[in-house]
Amino acid sequence: MPNQPYSYNNDPRNDPRQNYPNQQDSYPYQDYDAETEQNINARGAYVRSQQQNYQDPSGNQVQQRREVYRDFNQSMINTRYWITSLIYFLLGVLEVVLGLRFLFRLFGASEGSPFIRFLYDLSHPFVYIFNGIFNDQTIGSTGVFEVSTILAMLIYALIAWGIVSLVRVIFFANVPSRREYISTRRQGRL
Repeated sequence: MPNQPYSYNNDPRNDPRQNYPNQQDSYPYQDYDAETEQNINARGAYVRSQQQNYQDPSGNQVQQRREVYRDFNQSMINTRYWITSLIYFLLGVLEVVLGLRFLFRLFGASEGSPFIRFLYDLSHPFVYIFNGIFNDQTIGSTGVFEVSTILAMLIYALIAWGIVSLVRVIFFANVPSRREYISTRRQGRL
């Protein structure tokens, strides 16, 4: 292999650390000093930094610094977002099912159709508790204006709005009015 400008051992493609980029201790020949700092502030966020100094196989001094930021307020905001999105998605599905029930009952769709029977069976538990509050009006010979379905759509929308409001209160991000920054610098004697 005399035609190669560098040896196999000094080739960066053969560095075992390249195979494990996310693991700090994967390279067995590292000689490093690790310094770890962790700063926590009043808002619930923290910064964790790690600095490593080591010598690679070719004799170069390498300094690596890694910082991880974690903000608990942002985690709460993300949780609140996903919970409210899920609630609104479920409400949307329920409203579509109830809206289809209302339209098919209004236009007198045949209950002999498997889809209509499935839709009525699916939506019946949600409408059943509102039956009898108001009388449903018959329109023509086959159509029914179901007030109970409209009432169910309104009540479920209000319940979902209330749950979302409660989730927003529970997962409220705590933003303090006071912030504090501390910076420290050290120099050695000359």
